[in-house]
Amino acid sequence: MATPTAQQISDKIGELTEQFHHYVFDHPEIMDAIPDKAVLVFLDPNDPEFNRANVEIAQNMPKPPGPLVYIEMRKQVRIVEQIEWTPQIRSLPLAA
Repeated sequence: MATPTAQQISDKIGELTEQFHHYVFDHPEIMDAIPDKAVLVFLDPNDPEFNRANVEIAQNMPKPPGPLVYIEMRKQVRIVEQIEWTPQIRSLPLAA
């Protein structure tokens, strides 16, 4: 696999950060496991090249403000039943 470009890494970090924020909004208790001033390093279990590059970036930070915390973001697909309403024109309401 090819090494991701800086733009690809940046885009993926943005995507994983956004998804993490959605998760935190629904599960705020996860923040109890993250130390103050932690640097979150997002990992994708399906993209080892991204992970290698992102870990390298994090470990080469000149002066991180806190500990590095590795967050593996696993994609889950939920199948949701969708209800569709279909209107029908009637000459007389049924409730009348």
